[in-house]
Amino acid sequence: MTKIVQRKIKQINTLLSKEQTHILQTAFLLMIPTLLTKVTGQLFNLLAASYFGTQDPGWNQFIIANAIPELITNVFLAGAVGSLVIPILISAKNEGKETFYRVYSTIINLSILVFVLISVVLFISAGALIPSIINIFGGEASQNITSSDYVRIANMLRALLVPQMILGISIFVSNGINVYDRFLIPNFAPLFFNIGRILSLLIFLPILNNSPWAVIIGTYVGSILHLIIQLPLYRSLDLKWLPVVDIHSKYIKELGVLGIPRMFALASEHIVLTFNKFLAYGINQVGPSALFYANSISLVIPTLFGFTFSYASYPTLSRLFESQELNKVKDIVQKTLQEILFLALPFTMIFTAMRLPVVRLTYGLLPNTNFDLEASSQVAWILMWFSLGWVFLAGKWFMFRLFYAGKNTLIPFGVALSSLVITIILGLIFSNLMSHNNDYAISQITFTIDNFLTRGSHPAGIGGIALAMSFSYFFEFTMLLYFFHKKFIKLDLKDIFIQTFKKFLSSLIMFLIMYFIYKMWNVLSYSFPDRAGPQYRGSTTLNLAILTSITVSTGIAVYILMSALLKVEELKIFRKFLEPVFKKLKLRI
Repeated sequence: MTKIVQRKIKQINTLLSKEQTHILQTAFLLMIPTLLTKVTGQLFNLLAASYFGTQDPGWNQFIIANAIPELITNVFLAGAVGSLVIPILISAKNEGKETFYRVYSTIINLSILVFVLISVVLFISAGALIPSIINIFGGEASQNITSSDYVRIANMLRALLVPQMILGISIFVSNGINVYDRFLIPNFAPLFFNIGRILSLLIFLPILNNSPWAVIIGTYVGSILHLIIQLPLYRSLDLKWLPVVDIHSKYIKELGVLGIPRMFALASEHIVLTFNKFLAYGINQVGPSALFYANSISLVIPTLFGFTFSYASYPTLSRLFESQELNKVKDIVQKTLQEILFLALPFTMIFTAMRLPVVRLTYGLLPNTNFDLEASSQVAWILMWFSLGWVFLAGKWFMFRLFYAGKNTLIPFGVALSSLVITIILGLIFSNLMSHNNDYAISQITFTIDNFLTRGSHPAGIGGIALAMSFSYFFEFTMLLYFFHKKFIKLDLKDIFIQTFKKFLSSLIMFLIMYFIYKMWNVLSYSFPDRAGPQYRGSTTLNLAILTSITVSTGIAVYILMSALLKVEELKIFRKFLEPVFKKLKLRI
């Protein structure tokens, strides 16, 4: 028995530490930790929704306080070196380990130095910075914020700088491991980050009397686990950190030339996210939490079917660009985009048609929850507008990685900068328009010049933020695809259009059938008690889960049937790939 256990442990260790070089196979492997990460992330959000709802001022203050530390981490630690660093490290590794170690260590040391300098400035100026930013938006919510509220937000911001730096260091560890074509362990790291946050929430929230500082403790625990889980593989690969800053290295100079546009390109994306959090706070004081819950759900599909493919293909694309095998790059681009589209579209339709049941089943499950029906309607409204851009967000992530694999940062920089301006303008205009609604309904939108230019009081305005972001995803993806076709490799646009049309037609029919079925029983979406008290036994939840499952299963069956009738190529590919798995389970596909 002991030998069997030891053999199984050895097999698992081999799977986790071996090279992953086949893109489609690696993407499927990465979906496992990615899905687990999303599940545990939603579990954390469920607990947060149950404890805080959308109305808790401390929870909304935490979201605002965490916005700026997250921004500088994503820009200076994950951004300038995140995806761009891998092709540079691959080139350095080809010259030998010593060169690789010096380049790798220099990038880490310079990035942390910049982060520390900015953190010191933020630590000192937080007390004046937070009120200034919030007052820029001038919404009604800012007039109700007291000086003690500003002090709490500033203190939270200061405390959150340290775990963000730990996360940044852990990202560098992930990058080093990725250079050796190991992807599974780095993708399990976010899972352990979520586990740390969940355990801290369960342990410290009751002790601290539902204070949001329990979430800050969880951020510390999660960031440490994020790093620790990768260290054994890091050491087994003989990766080394050196206390050097070799600014004269040609690779560091290359990173400086390519990294500055890359840094600003990524900065634009995170500036928009940070801007939106403060804008939501200006629209309504519960806005940041509603936006947070909706955004958490909305990122599941793009991450599952966009991030995994772009992440898995990135080293391969880097090597192909390095060896000038452009025909292979073209094949990968066309196939990967179609595979992302084939997988993402049906889930996009599911979340769009079933947004309210999804929100209720995601955040309204626990007894005595503070996530009430008003919060459900608000989050479902925001989720609907987010869902319009999911396919384009998944494609955009892949296209950005494609340009960085080819060491071109100027085009993504120009597209990202344009998108930043467009998103901020549209975010203000669309949120103004929807803030004059009387309900969370498209029929309540009144298109007048005055509504576009003035701010109303209804929290439906936050839906305008999501719509602006979806539009920006569409803009970035189409522009990047256009420039890649014009400047790099001529794609077969006719074939892309035909294959894309087949998938959109299949998913549209799927959506219409699901929506028709849902409308027959959607009264149950609203039949939850306002709050699940001690007498609540979950029977309505069970009914809703069963009916949602039946509706979704029917929709997926329709999508597969339509894909077969329209001879969608990806259906054959995935059937062939999944057939061995089904055979082991003694099933037919």
